Amino acid sequence: MKSISLVLMVCAAVLLPGLAFAQYGYVRECKETVANQLNVSTLDVSAQLGPYSQNGNRIVNWRSRRAGNSNGYCEFRTATGELVRAESGNYAGHVVYRQSFGGAPVERNMRYSQRAGMDYGQTMVNAPRVKVNNSGRGDFKGPNKSFHIRHSWLDTSGEQTIVTLSDGDDFKISFYGPIVQQDGDREFTMDIDNSNFGGARGQATFRLSPNHKKVEYISMNGVLKGRDFNGTFRR
Repeated sequence: MKSISLVLMVCAAVLLPGLAFAQYGYVRECKETVANQLNVSTLDVSAQLGPYSQNGNRIVNWRSRRAGNSNGYCEFRTATGELVRAESGNYAGHVVYRQSFGGAPVERNMRYSQRAGMDYGQTMVNAPRVKVNNSGRGDFKGPNKSFHIRHSWLDTSGEQTIVTLSDGDDFKISFYGPIVQQDGDREFTMDIDNSNFGGARGQATFRLSPNHKKVEYISMNGVLKGRDFNGTFRR
């Protein structure tokens, strides 16, 4: 199993204009860095936002099944968006949880949290438990054919989220996976780990209406049974 040790690595200076964009940038850059070091595809690396370090840096936790089920973390300097280090193994320093929807920050020791079986990324994702659908427009380009999308469904009420796209006639595809990121209380990203058409890997980002009763937007891409796919939907 390959390991990673990139200490005080400074990537090309990327000034991230806002917290939401920074959060997506952290995860994407961590996945790309880890994939390059392990010599695997970014689709073989899952990553999610973790807590803040004691000095205010952001931790992103990653895992790769392709590379011997290895895991590790990336640390980003929040003031500039720079990657400070990317290493194998669990982050063992003190951490601060800044809850997404208010509440005082809580500081914990990462080793204690892991021994106690706590999910150190849990406070970062607070998706509503809803089942919603909406008509709209979009396209799905699959391994065998392209379809114009006219309807979408979203179900976040179960253990895994289900995102479904349909042309309203004879084509309908569903993707399954956990939600791993959020931007505010309306936009979320899930890691695709399966589909009703067979094995799938990738990511889907969706946005709900302010009252969480409609699907406003869905974007997804990845690999379905070994071939690329991508899809979009807008209300």
